[in-house]
Amino acid sequence: MKKLLILLAVVGAAGVVAWSVATADEAPISGTVKAIDAAGKTLMLQTVAKGKTRDVTIVLKPESKIVKFVRPTDPGKTGFVEQALSLSDLKPGWIVSVTTRHEGDKEVADVVKVVLER
Repeated sequence: MKKLLILLAVVGAAGVVAWSVATADEAPISGTVKAIDAAGKTLMLQTVAKGKTRDVTIVLKPESKIVKFVRPTDPGKTGFVEQALSLSDLKPGWIVSVTTRHEGDKEVADVVKVVLER
């Protein structure tokens, strides 16, 4: 019985560690647009984490979305609406938040959200 409890504790601890590693990669990457390569369909962000600056290259695929949120132009509508953008609409200096997934050693964008236009 004691061995079973120890085994369950070890398996449970390993599961928590595996879960935390899996969810850590799902956080959006936020940063300042440093460069845009429309031909290569990539976006380079300058990010800051724990006081360190690093450049992250994001690959965009045809199914990747780029959006910003704007006030609606229709009378009577309030709040914000999503407006689709193309890669060429992005400008260096803008701050974006990117939801990505890993494909090999690349960060592939699911959604790029414009946070601030500078």
